Amino acid sequence: MTVHEIAPRVVGSSSESFLSRIRRSFVGRLYLGYLKRYSVIRGAAIWLWVNGYPIFQRYIVPPVFFLRLLFDSERRDRLRWRALVSQSDYVVRNAGQSFRLAAETKVDTPIPLAFPAEDRGYLVSPHERYVFPEIFVAEVADAMVYGGSNLVLAGDVVLRHDLYDFSRDSTSEELHGRTLIDPKKGRVRWFLHDEAPELLSSAAVFTDATAPNYAHWLTEILPRIAMFCADERFAQVPLIVDAGLHRNLMESLLLVSGGEREVICLPIGRAIAVERLYVTSACGYVPFGRRNTKLSGHSHGVFSPVALERVRAKLIEAAQQSGGVELPEKIYLRRTSGTRKVTNVAEIEKLLVSHGFAIVEPEKLSFVEQVSLFSNAKVVVGSSGAAMANIVFCRPGTEINILISVFADTSYWYWQNIACATGNEVQYVLGRSERSDKLGIHADFKIDPTNLIAKERGR
Repeated sequence: MTVHEIAPRVVGSSSESFLSRIRRSFVGRLYLGYLKRYSVIRGAAIWLWVNGYPIFQRYIVPPVFFLRLLFDSERRDRLRWRALVSQSDYVVRNAGQSFRLAAETKVDTPIPLAFPAEDRGYLVSPHERYVFPEIFVAEVADAMVYGGSNLVLAGDVVLRHDLYDFSRDSTSEELHGRTLIDPKKGRVRWFLHDEAPELLSSAAVFTDATAPNYAHWLTEILPRIAMFCADERFAQVPLIVDAGLHRNLMESLLLVSGGEREVICLPIGRAIAVERLYVTSACGYVPFGRRNTKLSGHSHGVFSPVALERVRAKLIEAAQQSGGVELPEKIYLRRTSGTRKVTNVAEIEKLLVSHGFAIVEPEKLSFVEQVSLFSNAKVVVGSSGAAMANIVFCRPGTEINILISVFADTSYWYWQNIACATGNEVQYVLGRSERSDKLGIHADFKIDPTNLIAKERGR
């Protein structure tokens, strides 16, 4: 794999977002250095930004900078509204070429078991099943790709994947001040501008705001790469990914891409102009956030069984070739991050060890080691977190137990939807938060050991 790193633009250029400039200001440094640690202040700052920034851009910037925009046609052109168009609609409207990779697939999602059983009522189902749409590659002429976004500029429109529902879903690009989206009119204003973009004759794009996150990478971005690279028609096409990805993510990219094609790493704020761009449709999607908390039935994520199986088969094969070591069949994933921790973890670990479990810390393992560990496991126990995304490597029939707090607004179906798309189901062991703070779903919680004992007896 040949990796080409595009250098980031110098701070202060037009490719820098408005939020970045605020962060470098005195107020921004004060907030980041001293105030962000307080949950009340952090919540208020996020609310003010999310609700105030769109008002600022829509109603304050135009009149205040009217004369500047009036005589600066280039700046006016950059800030114009562009239509948001789905990839499938773009192909139809432009009579463009598309390549089908997989047909639509149905995924059954039964209600998971829960311990204690009386708390199963929290697992309100958004659906009994879902249908994942067909996967295809759209060929786009004269496109512009930016780091940190899966939105693609194509002339006067901006392409978005077919699973976006902007009436409900908010995006990372909006939160970080890189775009302004008008969901009612289906349009977007693009605030980043690279004055000297790189030029390519052809490439495939896999940039995404959530790419650095292990779970999002494994279930949304990597499956798209695997599906694209498996098609011989695109064997020589370079791949564009985000810069700064963790070595484990780059290792997974190497394994699914075959390691023989060029990979271009694109930083946030930098752009590549591509004469012939290949855009693979979504193979999994979890909304970054909700646009309106009053809306019900929000998505907990949907995933393509075909694409996840492609990833699993490719990576398990690679793990088997890396050499065999004796691996535990019953594993407990120790969570060491700062949120959603089990407060009585020592008690839980002692109990599980007495029942033959091995305690593992996935973040200390290489990517291939994690694939080997999960593909070999027969029983998995762990808290909700990015490491749990490794269940995509579990073989059908694996018992997957997730420790999670009782909270009405939790996306319990996220893990079940992933598991069901890979031939498994999850079971939840539900705990209670011991604090009355404002962390909500991110609060630490306590697990009643009798719930784990009951599960062991019923095994």
